[in-house]
Amino acid sequence: LNIANPATGCQKLLEVTDERRLSAFMDKRMSTVVSGDGLGDEFKGYEFRISGGNDKQGFPMKQGVLTPNRVKLLLSSGHSCYRPRRDGERKRKSVRGCITSPDLSVLSLVIVKQGAHDIPGLTDSSIPNRLGPKRANHIRKFWNLDKEDDVRKYVIRRTVHPRNPDKKPYTKAPKIQRLITPRRLQRKRRLKAIKRRRAEVSKEEAAEYKKLLATRLKEAKQKHREDVKRRHSSSSSAATSKPKGPSEISVDEMLENPGKVNQKLHRR
Repeated sequence: LNIANPATGCQKLLEVTDERRLSAFMDKRMSTVVSGDGLGDEFKGYEFRISGGNDKQGFPMKQGVLTPNRVKLLLSSGHSCYRPRRDGERKRKSVRGCITSPDLSVLSLVIVKQGAHDIPGLTDSSIPNRLGPKRANHIRKFWNLDKEDDVRKYVIRRTVHPRNPDKKPYTKAPKIQRLITPRRLQRKRRLKAIKRRRAEVSKEEAAEYKKLLATRLKEAKQKHREDVKRRHSSSSSAATSKPKGPSEISVDEMLENPGKVNQKLHRR
């Protein structure tokens, strides 16, 4: 049994050889709360939640698979019991169902309710968190602060002991994320002003372009009208004027001097 105590941060592994003591945990689903009275007198009053386990071949229990046996499922990113090596990768993996049975080698339990007696190594000592909260709102929630309080004074610092014994130990504090400072507000105002200025410039340029386009279209229409007018005037003048042809030869001239007439016709 791998028992964890979230209140103290401790964890302990117990080996149980008598299977009759484990009968209360058999044929139960994951996340079921089970009384620990059957494990012995030291566990009287304790309540445990089944959080998982592994069978004797090492395959993990998967929540939602309602069978006490092992099955092969096609798993992808976001599923438990599988870590994809590439983006979008899927793989068929063997997992065990979420119903407990005697073929398990390790059963993971979490203490939900503590009993009267302390369990050595599990409830009698506590392991503090190595790191405190880092986000500004989480620090406020941790210390129950208001928005007006300065969060920087309440950051949990940790002591670092250098490997070199000659150097003195020093403290480190995390960089507070999402901290509202005057510089951040100024940067936000500046970005908003730049965005507003860009919008105004683009609006002015669009208006200028629209004006220029209207002028060009007006000029093109006027030029087209002038061309049409010129074409109409030239065609009407051509229709009214007679074509310039060769001079007419009178009949008397042909009768009086036929040789001269022949020369004129030959030249033409």
